[in-house]
Amino acid sequence: MAMPHQPGEAPTEGEEALVDWVKVMDRVVVEGGAEINIRHRDVILNWLSPYQFLSTTRRYFADAGEGGPVDGCLRILSLKNGNLVLEAPFGAVEFVSGAGKTVLASMVVDHLSAASKNNEDIGVACIYLNHKEADQQPPTKLLAGLWRQLVLDRDIGSIAESLYKQHREKGTEPSLDEVVNVLSLSLKEFSQVFIIVDAMDECPEFPREILLKQLAAMGSNVNLLITSRPNISPESSSFPNFETLDILAAPGDIQVYINAQIESSPHLSKHIRRKPELQEEILTKVIDTADGMFLLAKLYVQFLSTKNTIGHVREALKEPPKNLYDSYDLAMQQIEAQNEDNRKTAHSTLIWVANAKRPLTVSELTVALAIKPGAQSLNEDYLLDIETVLAVCAGLVIVDENLNMVRLVHYTTQEYLDSIQAQLFPHAQTEITYTLLTLLAFDGYPESAWASHLTELPPLIEYSQYCLAHAAGQPEIQLRDMLLRFLGQASQWKQTLAKSFMTSRWNSMPWNYPDWPSWPSALWVAAAANLVVTEKSLLEGGPLQQHSENPEIIVASYYGHMKIVSILLEKGADVNAAVGENGSSLQAAAAQGHTGIVRILLEKGANVNAAGGRDESSLQAAAAGGHTEIVSILLEKGADVNAAGGFYGSSLQAAAAGGHTEIVSILLEKGADVNAAGGFYGSSLQAAAAGGHTEIANIFLEKGADVNAAGGYYGSPLQVAAAEGHTEIFSILLEKGADVNAAGGFYGSSLQAAAVQGHTEIVNILLEKGADINAAEGEYGSSLQAAAVRGHTEIVSILLEKGADVNAAGGYYGSSLQAAAAQGHTEIVSILLEKGANINAAGGDYGSSLQAAAAQGHTEIVSILLEKGANINAAGGDYGSSLQAAAAQGHTEIVSILLEKGADINAAGGEYGSSLQAAAAQGHTEIVSILFEKGADVNAAGGDYGSSLQAAAARGHTEIVSILLEKGADVNAAGGLYESSLQAASAQGYTKIVSILLEKGANAAAIRGHIEIVGILLEKGADINAAGGRDGSSLQAAAVQGHTEIVSILLEKGADVNAAGGRDGSSLPAAAVQGHTEIVSILLEKGADINAAGGRGGPLYPYNRCWISPVCLQKYFGRKQHRHHHLPNSAKVL
Repeated sequence: MAMPHQPGEAPTEGEEALVDWVKVMDRVVVEGGAEINIRHRDVILNWLSPYQFLSTTRRYFADAGEGGPVDGCLRILSLKNGNLVLEAPFGAVEFVSGAGKTVLASMVVDHLSAASKNNEDIGVACIYLNHKEADQQPPTKLLAGLWRQLVLDRDIGSIAESLYKQHREKGTEPSLDEVVNVLSLSLKEFSQVFIIVDAMDECPEFPREILLKQLAAMGSNVNLLITSRPNISPESSSFPNFETLDILAAPGDIQVYINAQIESSPHLSKHIRRKPELQEEILTKVIDTADGMFLLAKLYVQFLSTKNTIGHVREALKEPPKNLYDSYDLAMQQIEAQNEDNRKTAHSTLIWVANAKRPLTVSELTVALAIKPGAQSLNEDYLLDIETVLAVCAGLVIVDENLNMVRLVHYTTQEYLDSIQAQLFPHAQTEITYTLLTLLAFDGYPESAWASHLTELPPLIEYSQYCLAHAAGQPEIQLRDMLLRFLGQASQWKQTLAKSFMTSRWNSMPWNYPDWPSWPSALWVAAAANLVVTEKSLLEGGPLQQHSENPEIIVASYYGHMKIVSILLEKGADVNAAVGENGSSLQAAAAQGHTGIVRILLEKGANVNAAGGRDESSLQAAAAGGHTEIVSILLEKGADVNAAGGFYGSSLQAAAAGGHTEIVSILLEKGADVNAAGGFYGSSLQAAAAGGHTEIANIFLEKGADVNAAGGYYGSPLQVAAAEGHTEIFSILLEKGADVNAAGGFYGSSLQAAAVQGHTEIVNILLEKGADINAAEGEYGSSLQAAAVRGHTEIVSILLEKGADVNAAGGYYGSSLQAAAAQGHTEIVSILLEKGANINAAGGDYGSSLQAAAAQGHTEIVSILLEKGANINAAGGDYGSSLQAAAAQGHTEIVSILLEKGADINAAGGEYGSSLQAAAAQGHTEIVSILFEKGADVNAAGGDYGSSLQAAAARGHTEIVSILLEKGADVNAAGGLYESSLQAASAQGYTKIVSILLEKGANAAAIRGHIEIVGILLEKGADINAAGGRDGSSLQAAAVQGHTEIVSILLEKGADVNAAGGRDGSSLPAAAVQGHTEIVSILLEKGADINAAGGRGGPLYPYNRCWISPVCLQKYFGRKQHRHHHLPNSAKVL
């Protein structure tokens, strides 16, 4: 990335794109009303953390059933004198395995939530840890999950929004420090916060230490309850006031539970009806054996329920299991005693459930079990119902009904199966890999047609992204040929996924790599997927040929594959190769925090100061990610502490933006320039102010940071502090001499920034300090317009009282009145009009306040403006007139009001040319009828579509097309985007509309894309070789779109295979450029000229960046005899 511009310089193209994006994001909050506000909020919530643990609470609570831990919980938790009391103090609650801690934790959460429901000063949040999801539950996401629960029905805060904006452009995740900062601010909003963390023992050691450290550092208003097995206990030094409570299930609770289990068992119920005393025998022995563990009781009763006679039950009672593992052994004995089919089903089920990279859905598991060796498609005759699957697994597998997920009965079951897998299921990973690769080799996969049949695909398709994760190790040897075939298809899968919108769901390694090459080799994919055996095999017998577009060593470094990196380096990989957004392998490893790989690369001669990539330098990448150790290593190796460039401009700014105080201190000690200009924030001080990092801001000011440094997105540190509402930093900056009238930045001034974000206190401070109330700068033109946009009535009143110009022009909306009208702020509209706002002021995107209100459907404001004398026929703006705006958006009532008040029904102009075309394009049938009743001209020309008929035809509104034709619409009117109504309907595939238009006399001279329509048009006598338009001819249009059957039909009907014209010159280059191999073959067989020139007046390759399939190239160039053809530098070979 090029270095961001310095203050006073023109922004780069990339920066302009970023600023445009931020403008759009800022505007979208106000433009779409509450609905878009909610959507934008949800985007930020899901970005910070996908976990919604409160819904998990209800699931576990619902799963508890009769008796069990629920009753025990109610004895631990109670309300006394209106206060919520845990009979044991909040602290660590330690359980024997299987005693029901998760259900108990869910009960605590549910009880706390209910008790504090009407008290906004009390917050409740929880975390449910799961060993199966350890990789998807890093401390950052878990802590962010707490924040997500605490902001429920509250403002998410400006810092969270700022973090989202900051990271989105880079495609990065928030750091631990940033998440902790956001969470800390939320915690301060409550007098008391109760946090419950379930199953701390299921969290791996390293992330567990981080999580406990952060939990221990929370404020005095935070109360913690952590459940765990006894082998895990928080350090007393970190939690000096923590108390530990050992919990076992009470015998009475277990008895209720056992009785419920007996009643649900047909065998045991029958036995007890014959000999009632057997129930007491079972209760006594099971309760004694369970020793406070519900799970052991459950498994034991399940084992007893398989006994066909009373005698066999009593024999089983004489030899009870001593612990959970004994119970699991009994369950496995049950499985092994079944017939071969059931035993195989149970084995496969256990293999899949125990080894899955994430929990499987019911349908995913049943499909996995149904795929047979060598299958070319899914035979549904082999699909098992889930009840059968569960029955053969002896209670070891259960279904989470709420999530429709299959899981093991307990996390200790996973430990047990792990301990016996090498002996009982030695080829588990191979079996899974084979099944997934078989699925991915089904007929038709991964051809582009696959993308259009998503709903027909087996559910296991989404999970099959983990095929390479399962393949690492033994499967690489056992399934070598099968695996290599898939690796050769990986790029096709990647492209097909993008076409089918599956990319967001295939989001695991290596599919989530942000810089995939266009045509990766098997070697590249193996390096990305950490297939060590395969990588070695592919490198045997020859030198390493690095991928020119994205060397293997970079992706291996990015993912932290140390063995792969070492192998590649031994084979001579260029340690300083640099391409793409990750820059070099050193920068990729530094950004992701892979310390070991950083050391290896430096030892092998990696250039510590290599420039390029998204972060420009490895030091900036490490600083941005908060990787302190790597920062120190790089500095020791001579990294330039003041290297400029990249998103943040400098390493110091990167560290400041992320709130990494320790790294900031290290960089300053090494001589970092505290006033270095550049980057998104312009200065390190502005970056610190943006994130609300008060400590860092103070450090910078002590080190001589320029409090008025200009530049960056926000223009100045004061403006960003005002925008984000960081009152403490804002006050510090003012004390240090910050200029309240400094101009520049997105908002133009600090006052406009505070006004648009609704920070009333900061607005008042700025006005007291002499801020120019009418400064005309920024996105909204004035502070008054900014406040009006967001509906901040109090700030609007303050500004008007202090002398704000009510008619100040400029900004996105042109005037404050238009801004308020567009957003539906009725009270502010009235206030502005009372203060003398010009009701007919022209300008802004909507042209007038009336058009703004009409477009957004604010009926009351439309009426107010008309009563106050608004010009109903004022021209201008996006829609040309207020009537067109209302018609386009489907606001029937407003259309009627405007017509009653004398709106010109045939006013020309705007995006759609006329109100009728606007209503026709958007499919508003009622409004079309109203407009006709009032005299709308059916053949009015103009607008994007040229005519109302073309607009309706292009959008597929059959009923409106019929109405327009009945009213006399010219069926052959020329002009507009598609040149004719028939071409519009044909291009979009609206067969019925094509037929209607032809019946009404449309000229059948346009053909594009849809085979049924082609047939209709040819029958009607369409000229098969008619030339013109972007694609030159019907044959070229079909070739471009990849419509093989249509190409064949057209050629059979006499289409000229060498017709020249269009953007690609002729049909052959058109098909070759798009990679349509079969069409290339057909055209060549029909005599296409292999030496024909390409389109746009150039050679065979009409685009500077074309994507050409090697198969097409072979067919294309293979016919050219006696010549040596070389691929132009401008072409990328897939």
